[in-house]
Amino acid sequence: MTCGIYLVDAVGFFFQFYPCAVMCFVPFDDDKLKIRKRTLFFFLTLCVLTVSALFPLAVHLGSTLKVIIHISDSYMLLTVILSVAAYGVLVRENYMKKLLVIYIVIFYAALIFWLTNLVGTIWDPLFPDFAPGLLKVYLPKYIAFYLLSFVTVLPLFVIFLRRYVSSFLREIEPERMRREFRYATISTVAFLILMMSAHMLFNVYEYNFLLNSLLLFLVLNQAIMYWMMVISAVNRSREENALRALQAQQLQYDRIREDMERSARLRHDMRHHWNYLYSLADEGDVGGLREYLSALAEHTERVENQVFCKNRTVNALLQYYADRALDEGVTYRVTADCGEFNVRPEDLTVIIGNIMENALRSCRDVPDPFIDVAVAFLHGAFTFEVTNSCPGVKLAKGFTPDAEGFFPAGAFQSTRDGGGHGIASASDLARLHSGSALFKFDPAAKAFTSRVLLSSVKSEKAD
Repeated sequence: MTCGIYLVDAVGFFFQFYPCAVMCFVPFDDDKLKIRKRTLFFFLTLCVLTVSALFPLAVHLGSTLKVIIHISDSYMLLTVILSVAAYGVLVRENYMKKLLVIYIVIFYAALIFWLTNLVGTIWDPLFPDFAPGLLKVYLPKYIAFYLLSFVTVLPLFVIFLRRYVSSFLREIEPERMRREFRYATISTVAFLILMMSAHMLFNVYEYNFLLNSLLLFLVLNQAIMYWMMVISAVNRSREENALRALQAQQLQYDRIREDMERSARLRHDMRHHWNYLYSLADEGDVGGLREYLSALAEHTERVENQVFCKNRTVNALLQYYADRALDEGVTYRVTADCGEFNVRPEDLTVIIGNIMENALRSCRDVPDPFIDVAVAFLHGAFTFEVTNSCPGVKLAKGFTPDAEGFFPAGAFQSTRDGGGHGIASASDLARLHSGSALFKFDPAAKAFTSRVLLSSVKSEKAD
């Protein structure tokens, strides 16, 4: 093996494999990777360079071109298997999301495969005797095409992965994309079988036109299939978000109706209070009168006159749930330090209201129930964290917690009849404000923690 053959095969392997390896990690944010993306790409490049450098040494142990091709295919297959295993370990995401990205990378590889066949069909009649007698896996015509695709086709796929696939993966929860995942898996397997079958049946020069036409049809068909699956998932996600919005409005309506009923009960109770106070006054029981008035004042001051923070909406919600917690016998503790900021009161009500409703519901039928609330505005972000008593949760399969043990909303299955969408609604609104909503259950402490972060907010001076 000459130095020229070594370089041609090493460069060919690198530019065929490296784009696929890079694209697998492009759609995922840093918080979904176990290594920072910049560091990951650096080590990924080193690994692919090493594997590419060893490739010519391994394949040219064969004495004939046929044996060399068999060794090269086995080497590539082993490299792909090891790379997929490393990809599965390095990305902290649901397996369905990771596989969907791999399916898109397979589509890219198939597109390049079709284009190389097309290049060969056009090149061979024009340059039939180019570089004769050299025993190579990668011919110069393919090296030139890989370099061209590296600077033309690859950037388009990277943009597609960053702008569209990345957003799609963030918005769609795994439990809500099973149908798309099933269709993608079936279509990808069928696509690969048809591609390989067509290549083996028509890989003769006389049939090159037929082969290229068939491969083009398969590639375009797969592209249309992926597009239809994405549109279907996005439309279904919008429908579910609209449903959750309606349910959030229903929650607000129920809350208002409950307040009206409570006000009616309070008016009814006040009549009893006034009657009792009049009876004490008529009897001249000044001590009893003072004691009863003190008890009423204490109940009022503990809730209505307590100021938790300077943000009017947040403070009103914390007061409202303090009253609810007091009525239900729940220990309620609040640490709050935030002023006004540019988030609509409606959004804050849905986020805080849904999480607090879940917290109160979890505290029922639990000994010594408690709710701890922490609110702050730090480093340009509003943070809202609630830890409450919880007897247990039901986790969906296929989710991996982050470094602190938090899961996304989709990881928790509702135990209510008909299901619930409270934390999912809070999560959707958090994403609209460039934030996040994560949740964790501690089985040892029997406690559930909800953590909401709103990043795209701006602090304002309170009136």
